[in-house]
Amino acid sequence: MTRRAASIGITAAMAVLALAACQKAETPDQAAARMQAEADSARTAIVAANASYDRYFNGHFADSLAMQFTENGVMMAPGAPAIAGRDSIRAAMTSMPGPPGSTLAMTTVEVAANGPIAVERGNYTFAVPAQGRTPAVNLAGKYLVRWHKVNGQWLIASQIWNEDAPPPAPAR
Repeated sequence: MTRRAASIGITAAMAVLALAACQKAETPDQAAARMQAEADSARTAIVAANASYDRYFNGHFADSLAMQFTENGVMMAPGAPAIAGRDSIRAAMTSMPGPPGSTLAMTTVEVAANGPIAVERGNYTFAVPAQGRTPAVNLAGKYLVRWHKVNGQWLIASQIWNEDAPPPAPAR
């Protein structure tokens, strides 16, 4: 390489760096508009993913349900240790199916997103029909889910929920 070619290469590299440095940073209003557009897009995908989640849960499809989570996803049920990893979630959902005819329904309340990460807040109902002498049970609660966009698909990275009703009083 001649000195002239090296000089041209260095000059070109410096020009590219100078142009990159001249770009204006995103203003707070621009960031808010971008994140709102990302949240709107994520919400559409997350509502659809929740419909699948409800269907998989209600149908006792543990394999499909586990695939809604990232490989290292975490499920945090009330009163139980966290279940970490897709395989562990699959095993847990296989070993604890809901009673026949039980139905889960989730409703998204809000979604915030920034790039490949979204946080969803929602409400749920879980209904178990009466069975023999066991009365029907209707639960309502709320949940938070942290979603990660992996290869274009929103997957659950962590999920936690609890009931709206207070826990039962301890036995005396």
